[in-house]
Amino acid sequence: MKKIFLALILFYSFAFSNELPDLGSSSDSIISAFQEKKIRMQLLYQANQSPTVLKDPEINAYMERLGKKLMHGSSLLQTDPISFFIIQDRTINAFAMLGRVIGVHTGLIYAANSESELASVLAHEIAHITQKHLPRIIEAQSKDTFKTSLAMVFALLVARSNPQLANAAMQTAQASAVQSTLDFTREHEKEADREGLKILSKSGFDERAFISFFRSLDEANKFSSGAAPSFLRTHPITLDRISDIEDRLTQIPYKQREDELSFALVRAKLQAFEGNPSASISLLKTNIRNKSGVNQDADHFALAYAYLRGGKLKQAQDSFDQIKHLQTVNPMVNELKANLLLKSDKVNELEKHYKQALLTFPNYKAYIYGLAHLYLSTNQIKKAMLLLEEYESIQPYDANLYKLLATAHSANGSLYLEHKNLSEYFYYNFDLKEAANQMGLAIKSVDANFYDKARAEQRLKEIQGEITLYDN
Repeated sequence: MKKIFLALILFYSFAFSNELPDLGSSSDSIISAFQEKKIRMQLLYQANQSPTVLKDPEINAYMERLGKKLMHGSSLLQTDPISFFIIQDRTINAFAMLGRVIGVHTGLIYAANSESELASVLAHEIAHITQKHLPRIIEAQSKDTFKTSLAMVFALLVARSNPQLANAAMQTAQASAVQSTLDFTREHEKEADREGLKILSKSGFDERAFISFFRSLDEANKFSSGAAPSFLRTHPITLDRISDIEDRLTQIPYKQREDELSFALVRAKLQAFEGNPSASISLLKTNIRNKSGVNQDADHFALAYAYLRGGKLKQAQDSFDQIKHLQTVNPMVNELKANLLLKSDKVNELEKHYKQALLTFPNYKAYIYGLAHLYLSTNQIKKAMLLLEEYESIQPYDANLYKLLATAHSANGSLYLEHKNLSEYFYYNFDLKEAANQMGLAIKSVDANFYDKARAEQRLKEIQGEITLYDN
């Protein structure tokens, strides 16, 4: 794909992800649906390549479920889904981009005191997308201003993750023009608040979390000697915004909502895999001993993973035993046990565990991946292929599935099926050129028969057609 235009739009969408004009003008002609799809593909391709983007299937699945729930409360059609990706960064931030893509920092997940607080931020970002704010800020700028602002926009993109870098950029000749645009977006933040509040309410979350999260951030910032969190810099909280939200909340009946256990376990898993295992173990043991953590079960869950990271299997098992009663309640607890069995080399028991877990939580991705890896590592190739082919019929767009299938067919000596599945792996990771390359290798494979080649040639034509379409 031609990347220059896409890259510029990417930079622009990062820097101005808070613009909130009204609906229904000519912005659709500025950025067409087709252009947005191109941008979306490039964004997700870059996200898949980035080492800082979280690849954990359980945490990503949780974010996907939460996002879908919020989308049901929005004006988005089911044919226009939003994709989320999680960046391993302790700064508190989230940002909407062109192409219906939202980035979430792990720091935001840590900072949210409840699932509704996390949902409130995501609802705010979804509102930027539903109201088509990003295309409209591009429309509002003349072509000349847009061109001369690109260098500044790039600097502001970098500053989304490191706001301190913005200071030098703000001293450039173009800074004043771009800053005036940022000021304009701040004036319209409350429009995103209003729409986000509606989304939150329709999705069944506690609407008051919207204001409680903003207040928590604002209060924490008052007592901080360092720079303001990234989220506050890109989403400035004003008294006017807070007052507007509070006025609206007086018209909404109080709604008590209990968090899903998965929210606490996701935060716990992030904590367990961050930094030094010894430091995590020490902190978690203190929380459990003093009962100072938000959720004791989640603390035991995190402690078990931290012990596993540190190679302390006995202690990990002891921590797991404190929450083993939750295995029928939450799939993440079953996956923790699977990791314990794997580290303990209990292969037969692990296979039985995964099969039983799949009966309780059918089609859970982490179980499918784990069981497939087990079969492949123990040379049970036929079992791996049967499992993965069954799952393929249920989740045909799962890139990881095709990577595992390619590995299985490679071990089985089938070059054609190896390259065919690798092609689909790259295709669903938005790397069309490598997808075409792999499908070409499938056609040339010595074990491909006439019908195999015919199917592969047809698929190659489809992929090449997309490449031509997006390159024009």
